[in-house]
Amino acid sequence: MYPIGLIAFGRLRLEPCRGLERHYLDMLRPYARMEVAELTEGKGDPARQLKEEAERLRPKLKAVTCPVLLTPEGKLRDSEALARWLGERMDRGASLAFVLGSSHGFDPALKAEVKEQLSLSPMTFPHELSRVMLLEQLYRAFTILRGKDYHK
Repeated sequence: MYPIGLIAFGRLRLEPCRGLERHYLDMLRPYARMEVAELTEGKGDPARQLKEEAERLRPKLKAVTCPVLLTPEGKLRDSEALARWLGERMDRGASLAFVLGSSHGFDPALKAEVKEQLSLSPMTFPHELSRVMLLEQLYRAFTILRGKDYHK
């Protein structure tokens, strides 16, 4: 089973989102070993907060060969393109970790360091929905790669 990390600043507070997260994590079980880590958001001045969050995040990113930041400026991919991208990384044996930033996003220096950035949409969504949407898209990508009927 392919290991994939999901690192998120903040926790899921809304029960419907927690339920959907459990749902998609269960659906992903046949395809991937998902490891979810929640980090607390920094406090205070946003610039200082982002620097502090980046310092706590960097050691976790060093543990994977392909960290992916979810950013508004990231690459937009449709579901098929995400599946192809995921399949290529899996074929190379890359270890993946997708990171959802805090309410202020990511430190600019960290963004400059991490090559892979993905945008879920040009629209802005709450972090809780973004987390569920990412899991759904990962599930969809795996079903595309395996030729299952889920993706239409």
